[in-house]
Amino acid sequence: MNSKSYALRAGLFVLILGATMVAAVLWVAGRRPAVRPYIVVTNGSVFGLKVASTIFFRGIEAGTVRRIRIDPHDPRKIFIIVAIDDRIPVTHGTYAELKLQGVTGLTALELESTGDLRPLPTSRAHPARIPMRPSLLDALGRASRATLTELTRLGGKLDRLLSADNERHIRVLLTNAANASRQFQAISDNLATASRALPALAQQGQQTLRQLDAVSRRLDRLSGRLNTLVTTAQTAGNTVLAQTLPRINATLDQLRATAADVNALSRSLRHNPQQLLLGAPPQMPGPGEPGYRRR
Repeated sequence: MNSKSYALRAGLFVLILGATMVAAVLWVAGRRPAVRPYIVVTNGSVFGLKVASTIFFRGIEAGTVRRIRIDPHDPRKIFIIVAIDDRIPVTHGTYAELKLQGVTGLTALELESTGDLRPLPTSRAHPARIPMRPSLLDALGRASRATLTELTRLGGKLDRLLSADNERHIRVLLTNAANASRQFQAISDNLATASRALPALAQQGQQTLRQLDAVSRRLDRLSGRLNTLVTTAQTAGNTVLAQTLPRINATLDQLRATAADVNALSRSLRHNPQQLLLGAPPQMPGPGEPGYRRR
């Protein structure tokens, strides 16, 4: 009797446990949200993205990655087949980006929506496509490649710059720069010395200006005196022209008449020297005078 009772209790326990497990499975299956299929299309790398990776919509869990494959018609494209929660608003403006998760090296898909907010229809037979934009990792990769290319180019330039001839030129330039620096220091010292002498020069300049001012005043007085002298000279000139010159002209006329008389006397003496003893010969009578004869 005891063994039968034990077996009965064990059977009841197994039946209850099985029914509980079936109910739990059914309850969990009933609680699973409905999902919609989409295809995320990218031309870039999906390094770090794994199947079953979680998909986020603005930080909210929105679905999972079901499969990753290459487009059979265009090997440059990669298809990421995803299942998105039916409650997530996927629109015509929705796009995907790869986001790095911590320091594990794994990445996750992040969905964003901008622009066109019309719902994006999809189905299992024809999943809608969501474009993927270049992520920060892609930008960093391109920037790294560009940086490496630029560093390589700069390295080549440095190799050419640091050739033996250029090294000698650089040494000469550095030597010239050092000499120029010393000369500049010497010029600075000279300027400092000159600046110390500027007050004395300014004082001398002020004294010179005062002296020039005194000379200017003297020149003004001299100019006044010269003006007075010119006025006096003009007055004397006018007096000479008005009074002295007529007298001088009359005297000159008398001197010319006397000179003419002397010349006549000299000619007469040359022709008749005895007139100095006998006197001048008598003048021939003119017409109407006694003794006049017509020739």
